[in-house]
Amino acid sequence: MDRADARHLLRRTAFAVKAEQINEIAGLSRNAAVDLLMDFGPNPPAIAPPSVLDPEGRRWEQHRDLALWWIERMRTVPRPLQEKLALFWHGHFATSAEDAYYAFHTWDQNQLFRNHGMSDYRHLVHQMAIGPAMLAYLDNYRNKAGNPNENFARELLELHLLGVGNYTEQDIVEVARAWTGHMLDDEKHHYQFQAYHHDYRNKTIFGITKDWDGPGVINEILDGSKKQTAARHISKSLFEFFAYPNPEPAVVDRLANEFIAGGLQIWKLVRAILQSNEFWSAQARGALVRTPIDFVVQCMVGAGSSTDEARPDWWLETMGMAPFYPPNPSGWGANEYWVSSTAAWAKADFVRHLTWKTTKRNHLAEVAQIGAKQAVELMLSFFGIEDASAQTKAALENYLYAERATWEWPQHANLLTLTMLSPDIQVA
Repeated sequence: MDRADARHLLRRTAFAVKAEQINEIAGLSRNAAVDLLMDFGPNPPAIAPPSVLDPEGRRWEQHRDLALWWIERMRTVPRPLQEKLALFWHGHFATSAEDAYYAFHTWDQNQLFRNHGMSDYRHLVHQMAIGPAMLAYLDNYRNKAGNPNENFARELLELHLLGVGNYTEQDIVEVARAWTGHMLDDEKHHYQFQAYHHDYRNKTIFGITKDWDGPGVINEILDGSKKQTAARHISKSLFEFFAYPNPEPAVVDRLANEFIAGGLQIWKLVRAILQSNEFWSAQARGALVRTPIDFVVQCMVGAGSSTDEARPDWWLETMGMAPFYPPNPSGWGANEYWVSSTAAWAKADFVRHLTWKTTKRNHLAEVAQIGAKQAVELMLSFFGIEDASAQTKAALENYLYAERATWEWPQHANLLTLTMLSPDIQVA
C-alpha cells in the first residue's frame, strides 16, 4: 500500500486524514491495513458527559454537550472507524433528539451503535427496535391493540430492513399490529412490553398467517423468507457509505451472499467491502462528497483545534448535519445532498472562525518561514490533501507569491483559509 492508497482508506474509515496514520499503514498490504483499522482495542472507553445522564437536565443543553463530546471523540480516537460506523447507524436507524424524552435515551442509542455497530446484525436491529429513542421517535410507545400506529412498522420495512418495493401496504398494517404493546414504562424511562396492549390475533405478514409478535417479524426478515432482500439492502447501503454510489447489482449480490454466509456479522461485511477490488478502484477514489461532520473534523485536525475551541456546533446545523437531529426518518442524504449555497456559506464562516482561532495561538506559523511551494505542500499535508489537484496547488502558490510581494502579515492566515476552502477537501 502506497501513500495514495493510505489516504483513500483513511478518508473512508476516518473523519480526517492524519500524517501519523498515513505513516502507520503505508507499506502494509491492503488487507493488513484494513484489519488494523478495524481493531478498536486502542480506543478509550466512551464515558458520557455527566450532564447527559441527569433526568432533570435541559435536553437541548444535554444534546449540545453530547454532540460536542462525540465530535471530539471523532477527532481524537486512534481507530475512528468505530465512530464512523456509529454515525452510519445513526443515519440509517435515524431518530431525533427533538422527540427523546430524556437525553440518556439518545446516549444509550449512541452507545448501542458504538458498541455493536460491528457485531451481530440481528442483535443490533432488535435492540434498536426496542430502544426508548426509537420507540419515542416513531411513536411505537403508543401503538396499542385496537388503535395501531403504523409509523415504526412502515420505516422498519421501507428504510431499515427491506427497501421500497419489497413489501405490501397490507404487510405494514399487519406488522404494526405485531408491534402493539412494545412501549415505554409509565415514567417513559425504559422499554416495557405491555401485554394488555398487544394484539394477539392472527396476522398475515409476507404471506404467512400466525400470531405474529414484533421481534418475530425481525427474525423472519433477517433469517427467513426475506433474508436475501434484507442482506442486499444493508449491503448496498454500507457499500455506498464506504465506496461509491449506485453499485453494480452483481457487487451487491456478492456482498449479500458473503454477509449471509458470515452469519450476519457486520464486521465481516465491512471487511469484505473495504478489501474488495471495487473499493480500491479508480471509480471509488474521490467519489464521495464529504459530509459536514467529516469536513469540520478534518479542518479541526489540520488546524490543531479542539472542539471546545472550534465550536463546530454553531455551524453544523446550517451546514445541514447537526448530530442527533437528522431531518426525517430517512436520515441524511449523501453526495449532492451536501452541495448547496447555504452549506457553502456556513463552511466559509466556520473556516474564518477557525482561522482566527488558529492564528491567534500562532499555530502553523512555520509556513511563513519557507518558500511558497514548500509552504503550500506543508499546508496541504496538514489537511490530508497533499494529493490536491495541480490547479489547486498552482492557485495557492500564485496567491502566496502575490501576497509576499505586497505584505507579510496576512499570508499565513489567508493560506490557511484558502486551503480549508479548496475543492479537494470537499471530497473523500
